Amino acid sequence: MTFSRVLSKAILELRKEYLGLRRVEGGRPVRAWIEEDRVLGERGRALVVVLATRGCSWALSEHGGCSMCGYIYEGVKGDVSSEQIVNQFKGAYRKASSAKPPMAVKIFTSGSFLDENEVPEDAQNKILWFISKDPRVKEVVLETRPSFVTVENVSRCVQALKGKQLTIAVGLETVNDKVRKVINKGFTFMEFKKAMDVAKALGARVKVYLLVKPPFLREEEAIIDTENSIITLSEMGVDVISLNPCTVHKGTFVELLWKKGDYRPPWLWSLVKIIQDVYREIDTTLICVPVASGSPRGPHNCGVCDKRVDGALRKFSLSQNVSEIEKLSCSCKPEWESYRYEEMISM
Repeated sequence: MTFSRVLSKAILELRKEYLGLRRVEGGRPVRAWIEEDRVLGERGRALVVVLATRGCSWALSEHGGCSMCGYIYEGVKGDVSSEQIVNQFKGAYRKASSAKPPMAVKIFTSGSFLDENEVPEDAQNKILWFISKDPRVKEVVLETRPSFVTVENVSRCVQALKGKQLTIAVGLETVNDKVRKVINKGFTFMEFKKAMDVAKALGARVKVYLLVKPPFLREEEAIIDTENSIITLSEMGVDVISLNPCTVHKGTFVELLWKKGDYRPPWLWSLVKIIQDVYREIDTTLICVPVASGSPRGPHNCGVCDKRVDGALRKFSLSQNVSEIEKLSCSCKPEWESYRYEEMISM
């Protein structure tokens, strides 16, 4: 049995155990909030909406989905109609009532907005048409897997937005196909490139999420992999690269490793190093807004400096000014450097 098949089997067993615990209702979004963000190169505000759908088709398939992702458990246990999905979005949009321009709208599901099995086409169209009427909105970000980035889908979305900038966001995680296999991502770098070419040809921007420190990678290996991915994607013309340090979601293969002591989320210092190493070599917007930083399940340092380093990364993401992170220091930094070295010599 191949590694991929063994990994899929392990993930599937976890899915069976945890999927039965889903309690999300289809009448309201999973989450919605307003945040500061960069909107087409300017500082602005973004409405972020996580729709409650049936869940990611890849995670619900016989392959089990990605090794680190627990968002499938935020899916709706039963059916969810097009009308419910549209009403979820309209209800969430009230949070943007006082937001000033420039404004972006970012729409997430537990999988892909452009997957008709999650968000029916008529619901997609109604949501985008609804957004098109708001003059404050300059950009709309839709997250999806590459297989749904077709000429037909992108053209339809561009037309529905009536001149607002469409950005296609893909969780590529890494440019390395071998590393992507341990994530159980289910698509190749070439498939992503084809999707990117389609999006760009039709006037859409492309945003990529990179996973910092997937399972089975040591800290130094993760730094090297992420830096290589950033430089490669910048040379390809990706518009925005978001560094997503791996967090330990419940009911995932990564959690299994973490509980056994075989996985540690990345250090916040590693994120700082990655940005400092590549920032002057790239021509793209680079952002890093960690989730669950400072907690054992999220990216963390010693506990004393976590909040300060996290805050500096967020300031950098808004300003794109690398000086925000250049003067950071803490007594735990030598420990991080030793950790990287000791991990590598123990190979």
